[in-house]
Amino acid sequence: MKLLLLAVTLFAACTDEDPAPSATVTSATPDTLTTEDDRLDDLTIAIDYADGDGDLGGGTAEVHDCRANGIVTALLIPDIAAASVVKAKTPITGSLDLHVNDVGALVTAELATECANLGAPAPTPTETAFCVILVDVAGHRGDGDCTTVITLAP
Repeated sequence: MKLLLLAVTLFAACTDEDPAPSATVTSATPDTLTTEDDRLDDLTIAIDYADGDGDLGGGTAEVHDCRANGIVTALLIPDIAAASVVKAKTPITGSLDLHVNDVGALVTAELATECANLGAPAPTPTETAFCVILVDVAGHRGDGDCTTVITLAP
């Protein structure tokens, strides 16, 4: 019994106490992108976030285009919380608007892995989704979320 208690204590001491941030997509606009028109190919994704220890600022928002692996827009997240909040590891919540500029035409290969893991619908030649994963300054990747289907026009 003492051996089991020691093993449980050691496991608890080794677990990561820095919670990963989470994102919930609240909207994506516009709902149609014209990939061959520079005036009509920019997407804004609004998200709500939660971070259990306040260190999301300085991290990144990864926006995955679900049409293929490796099409990721990494957006730097500005400082959000005061240094005292981060030092105290105080939880924070809020909202962010993420801007993905110049979404281009792409031959759809298959659903990107990150998008599949998050349950996004498979892309078609005329539709796709985008998934957002937040990474805090300590490098912890949170649970992501995806937009509804975005129509793609030439």
